[in-house]
Amino acid sequence: MAPPHEARFLALLNEHRAILHKVAYAYCRDREDRADLVQEMAFALWRSFPRFDDRVKFSTWAYRVAMNVAISRLRSEGRRVRDTVPIDELAIEPGGEDPMLEGASDNMRVLRRLIDGLDGLNRALILLYLDGRTAEEIAEIVGTTPGNVTTRVNRLRQRLQEEFARLEKETP
Repeated sequence: MAPPHEARFLALLNEHRAILHKVAYAYCRDREDRADLVQEMAFALWRSFPRFDDRVKFSTWAYRVAMNVAISRLRSEGRRVRDTVPIDELAIEPGGEDPMLEGASDNMRVLRRLIDGLDGLNRALILLYLDGRTAEEIAEIVGTTPGNVTTRVNRLRQRLQEEFARLEKETP
């Protein structure tokens, strides 16, 4: 039988596992890399669980840990690795589409590409905003103030809208 803290951790992790998958999807294009990143995030959560403060929502804390792991990994890989597409992913195979984009409109695919082009912190802000988090929750997760979050998210939204409009004009 698992110790109570282990059982509690596993129950919380199971309840909020979608957070890890959302963050991994936002930061990794390759399926195997996403799976590895989810494992890294789960391990980081387990390692830091003894310091988890019950006054904070588990989901908020999990987002913060997961994003820190993802951003750290992104920084350590460097831009060259992040922008490289493995040769085996260039082949088009039936059913080879990413499940998160299955059935997505062209507009959603363009938005995804624009978000992929953002740096780690801005990608985190937009991901959390699109996930319906409040400015207060986002601020707690990324370690800033709600006012700063609101300002940055508004600027990001405007920037993405402008880039989206520019791409629409360029597409015949």
